[in-house]
Amino acid sequence: MKKRCFSFLLLLLILPSLVIASNSDTSWKTWKKKNGLEVSYRPAVALNKKLSAELVEIKATAKVNSTLAGFLLFIQQVDNTSNWLVNASTSKIIKQISVSENVFYIKFLGVWPLRPRLLVLHSAYWQNDDLSVEISLSDDNSITDTKINKLLGEDMHKFLRIKTYQAHWKITPDKRNTAKLAEQTVPPPLLIEYTFIADGIGDSPKWLAEHLALKSIWKSMRNIKRQLPTSQWQESSIEGITEL
Repeated sequence: MKKRCFSFLLLLLILPSLVIASNSDTSWKTWKKKNGLEVSYRPAVALNKKLSAELVEIKATAKVNSTLAGFLLFIQQVDNTSNWLVNASTSKIIKQISVSENVFYIKFLGVWPLRPRLLVLHSAYWQNDDLSVEISLSDDNSITDTKINKLLGEDMHKFLRIKTYQAHWKITPDKRNTAKLAEQTVPPPLLIEYTFIADGIGDSPKWLAEHLALKSIWKSMRNIKRQLPTSQWQESSIEGITEL
């Protein structure tokens, strides 16, 4: 458990001047949809008066063959993060609170014209009565820049620290045709939905930030869809997580 973190949420947070918000009644607009993967966006109202930027909410959904434990272990393994998360370079656990709760950081490469970025998050997951699993992530402000300097072994000022207001995953087992599940030789399908509220910091034009965000989340979710079904964790289990 010492090498796990919920790095999945960071796909878009490497981007500058991108603020993402939820709870808007505006209809979703599909950016791209193909092979069971969809990325959508819509405008949203500001969360508070301190947020002056125009807000946009982005949602990514995918249907992937995987066990619940397989999904959780795949995205928690820090050594695996750079294999699927776009531009991620290093991910490490700062504090393990419990099996289902921890604090971690992820460093992102600085791809021109963007500066390197850093994300420090508190994550927790739980399972509902319908067997769906939800994951909540938020900034951990108790980890100061001074402490980050010691953890990274380099000057924190080289990085822009991403501001995360809210991030949420919901992973739901597809219960249709459950009678056939026992006959399957591949993991059953999961319906994955991811939405978040974040500010990547920086001064790039809004149109560029949004384009890069949509492109990044599409590629990262596509990597999950391709790699997860055959990952080594499909035969694993997690105490407290009930499979369909």
